[in-house]
Amino acid sequence: MKRFFLLVVLILAGVLVSININKPFVGQHDWNGVVYGQQAKNFVRFGYLPLKFGATLSTGDTLPGDRKFSTHYTPILPILISFSYRLFGVSEWSTRLVPAAASLASVFLVILLGRELISFRAGIIAGILMAVTPMFIYYGKNPVHEVVLLPFALLSFYSYQCFLKTNKDKWWKTLLLASTAAMLTGWPGYYAAGLIAAHGFLTEKKFRARFLALPMLMVGLFSLFLLHGYILDPKIKDELQRIGLSRMSGGGFRVSEFVAKELRYSINLFTATLLGLAGIWVIGFLIKLTRILSQVVSSHCEERQRRGNLKTILLGLIGIFGISHVLLFRDAGWYHEYLLFPVLPFVVLAAAGVIHRFRPLIILIILVLVAVERVGYAKALINSEYVRDTFEEAIKFDRHGERQELEIPAGKDIYFIFYADQKGLVYSRE
Repeated sequence: MKRFFLLVVLILAGVLVSININKPFVGQHDWNGVVYGQQAKNFVRFGYLPLKFGATLSTGDTLPGDRKFSTHYTPILPILISFSYRLFGVSEWSTRLVPAAASLASVFLVILLGRELISFRAGIIAGILMAVTPMFIYYGKNPVHEVVLLPFALLSFYSYQCFLKTNKDKWWKTLLLASTAAMLTGWPGYYAAGLIAAHGFLTEKKFRARFLALPMLMVGLFSLFLLHGYILDPKIKDELQRIGLSRMSGGGFRVSEFVAKELRYSINLFTATLLGLAGIWVIGFLIKLTRILSQVVSSHCEERQRRGNLKTILLGLIGIFGISHVLLFRDAGWYHEYLLFPVLPFVVLAAAGVIHRFRPLIILIILVLVAVERVGYAKALINSEYVRDTFEEAIKFDRHGERQELEIPAGKDIYFIFYADQKGLVYSRE
């Protein structure tokens, strides 16, 4: 019966995240599709070794010496999309297939985490809550790092919990592999590894030496990233410093303005109902945390109670992991609401932790409330067409244009590069 419920939730999530999966990249933040899609096309076109595994937006006519590479992120996301292109061809749906698959994996892992940290019932509730939010339905198939790295990060938390529970070496190896995959995919992977390392080092005395492996892995992977970036662009240090300070600067807005905007994003994408329930859990967590700390100081804590405390703290760490990227890179969070995507697992798990003991009818009512509360906003996102005119111009040029230099406004050139790059060089005008 448990497998049946699990399958039903995954089917529901699959249906919802596949809505408009083959839509042209014309909607809210759909520029990610053409950016990473073009990088993936170039991996297919030129090969991985000739590009030195570097992600580039170059067109087919760009000479090798003139290619500019993206060094702000690792190339894992476009490489994964390129695998999809090799299997299914270049299209909008094959681009979105990678994040959609990652989102389904995240739902599965949320259910597993709910089972481990709370109960199987809570896991199923959390999976349903996650699937019906506007954040999941729309941004769950947006090809961005935050979406694709999330299942790896969740797997690292799940493996960590299983390792604490069983002390089996297979879970430790899974933790290391999942953490590596998360860090290779995007920056929030480092937060997950760091939080697990700190928690394990402070609470698991007999395994302290093992947990030193995680920070060593973090340093090693970051060094590899810098080395790869230097091969692609010797000025990577200056570039990372520039973009990092820009993203962390806060953009000139006040903290109160930032908090208000992120709250608006959260209400629209997670729903006020979910945030309220998660808020109740947070209040209970803070109260329980003071009790846990007093027990640690007095050393009066039974093993069973200690394990229960660790589960509660682990769920809190998942919340800290989710919000860290937005807090650290406030400027990016101000403009890109999908940076809140890693917060979604914590919100639904915390809400499920509050309601999982309610009567089935009350739980059903809450599920329906969450599903319908922001349905209008979800529809607006799904039907958004901010750059439909640019897309149509690019398609028209692709079909009828001659080989020529094309001058178009900066910011829109990427649509011509993705949809019509075989027609010739594309230049931007500032």
